[in-house]
Amino acid sequence: MTDLPFPTHASYLSVKEVAELFRVCPKTERRWISAGVLPATRLGRDWRISRNDLRALAAGRSNPGLAHVL
Repeated sequence: MTDLPFPTHASYLSVKEVAELFRVCPKTERRWISAGVLPATRLGRDWRISRNDLRALAAGRSNPGLAHVL
């Protein structure tokens, strides 16, 4: 089983958790948010990304394995 960088019950994930999951730099993920590729909610200075939005992003990037894990 895959060791996920976030709790299995989490409905929103941080930028760091998503970056580890997608294996990209957090700066890349922030660019996705700025470009509108990845919807996110801002909480103070931090961003939170919905698990459902991550599933859609993974499916759109032809990564069904990652979408299944989410």
